[in-house]
Amino acid sequence: GAAMHARSLEPLGEEQQAAVRQVFEAAVDTLSEADQRVTQIEAMLPLLLRGVAVHHSGLLPLLKELVEILFQEGLVRFLFATETFSLGLNMPARTVVFTSMRKWDGEVFRPPSAAEYIQMSGRAGRRGLDAQGMVVLLLNEEIEAEALQAMMSASPLPLESAFRLRYNTLLKLYALESYDVELLVRRSFYTYQRVGALPEIARRRAALEAEAAALTQPDEPRLRELLAARSERA
Repeated sequence: GAAMHARSLEPLGEEQQAAVRQVFEAAVDTLSEADQRVTQIEAMLPLLLRGVAVHHSGLLPLLKELVEILFQEGLVRFLFATETFSLGLNMPARTVVFTSMRKWDGEVFRPPSAAEYIQMSGRAGRRGLDAQGMVVLLLNEEIEAEALQAMMSASPLPLESAFRLRYNTLLKLYALESYDVELLVRRSFYTYQRVGALPEIARRRAALEAEAAALTQPDEPRLRELLAARSERA
């Protein structure tokens, strides 16, 4: 696709090319001879030597991991990727370019959702290196102003930790003698969220207790006498 048009770019420096070859060959050597002749494998190295890479869900897992390693090492200048690269990876870039404002979701072409846009555009700007990150939108076709505004101004989806400490997890952790399970729990995002929610929980509890204390019941003293009498009979 678009990455193939980047084959005319100047190659990386000799030292960088040597580093790319070393990482590439170490990864490919783990494959069988037949797998090493897969088209994806053969087409990737010429691009990587120019600092160009691709990353998408249809790529071989080995190649995706290879691209991620080279990107982290600063050996990828241009990365053509889908939002799958954005998920769970701390790999910022100086500039993020959207080549299209529509994506195929398996049924229809549609603008990216606010969460997808934030996930991808949030890559722009490298901490400690860039004063600001740049996001470029290539509007190569008409898009409704309302859809564009909703994509760029909506709030991100709230994050909720899915961490659950189950028996099999505990057994695996205790098998690692040097691992501190309590420390893992204390430093987890789950604990961070629960501790952060404590002030609000305390406030709600105090409000409910005050509301309960303010409740009154007509003839309450008489009802207390009746309950006491009933308890004596029992």
